[in-house]
Amino acid sequence: MYKFTLMAPDFRKLPDPASQDVQQMRYICYVQAKSIPCKIDEWFGTNPREQKMTTDVARKIKESLRENENFHELNRGIVVSAKSAVWFNKTKELEIVFDDAAIHGNIDGGHTLRAILDAKASNTLPDNRYVLFEIFTGIDSPVELAAARNTSVQVDLKSLQELEKNFDSLKSTLVDTTFTDRIQYKMNEHHSTDPKVNTIDVREVISILLMFCQEVYPYKIGGGLSPSQPVQCYSGKEASLRKFLYSVGDSSDPSVQKINRENMLKNITPIVKNIFELWEEIETKLPEFANKAGKRYGTRKYSKYDEGKGSVVGKSLFQETDLAYVVPKGIIYPLVGAFRSLVQINDDGTYFWKKAPLDVWNEIGIKLVSIVLDERPDNPDVIAKNTNVWSNLFKEVYIHAYL
Repeated sequence: MYKFTLMAPDFRKLPDPASQDVQQMRYICYVQAKSIPCKIDEWFGTNPREQKMTTDVARKIKESLRENENFHELNRGIVVSAKSAVWFNKTKELEIVFDDAAIHGNIDGGHTLRAILDAKASNTLPDNRYVLFEIFTGIDSPVELAAARNTSVQVDLKSLQELEKNFDSLKSTLVDTTFTDRIQYKMNEHHSTDPKVNTIDVREVISILLMFCQEVYPYKIGGGLSPSQPVQCYSGKEASLRKFLYSVGDSSDPSVQKINRENMLKNITPIVKNIFELWEEIETKLPEFANKAGKRYGTRKYSKYDEGKGSVVGKSLFQETDLAYVVPKGIIYPLVGAFRSLVQINDDGTYFWKKAPLDVWNEIGIKLVSIVLDERPDNPDVIAKNTNVWSNLFKEVYIHAYL
């Protein structure tokens, strides 16, 4: 539990007219900015986005806080959820209690709150700065309120799902990967701690995993090979997120959907590490394989190869290995996706490999790279959306492993 006191010259209580619950209350007041304690910084978990303080919006908030005495009229204010809020008329003190980190804390106005805390920490916050505070008590979940209030920049689906804890099982599945701390589960995550962190959108991770998910993209249907390929994993990251959330199984019941997701993740967990090792190998070794196939990868514009200088032009997505050539995702996706043909299923539903994917890559990788690079478009996006490319690569891996 965290109890803190703010200075508020006046205070208004608004009972919820649509609820009989006397605990559901909305309070409105102006708070002296300098009275906001720094420890409130620990209660941002209820806000669906991280606060990126280098944006134009954040910069304007900081400027207004510094320059305008009427900041409280120009700014939208800060919204929090709390266990209780009590105002003392004689002292003008407002006592707020946070108790449950999943429900209580900042919901909207995070950039404003962060700007105030930063100014306070640097001793640049004037005494005569006030900010509008809205306090909600008695709510069961901050999700709906956060979705409604965070409208200046639309809150994306992944941020709301993170707030609802729907990625917890995925986090457990990825806990042993080297990149787990760089995954961005909500908007602007990691930017506030280190703007140089090369973040990975959780939708990218989900899209890659879904290519191998037999519950969503089975490569065998009715005893034969499926004619469809998971092209949408490349072309529609938001669609992949929705498939992960809602399309594993055929139920519309959220509790059943959660169980289905958790089962899918349990099944795929034994091969997860290998999937991302495969991605790394393809991203880092493809130019070498291409040159062995006589394709002169460095001559392609998208490779960004700096001939003769040996300079680093990028880093690999997951391991951040220095790259002398850029390999676009439009090329990597259909190559990695081809290896889903190696997935086998144990009696308990868990996955295993027919043959180790890295072994297969080393054995026929040059041939697979040739298939991709024989496609002439200079735009890898065109290659990635070509179902024939996906199908040809898939069949090569399947034939090598099974026939």
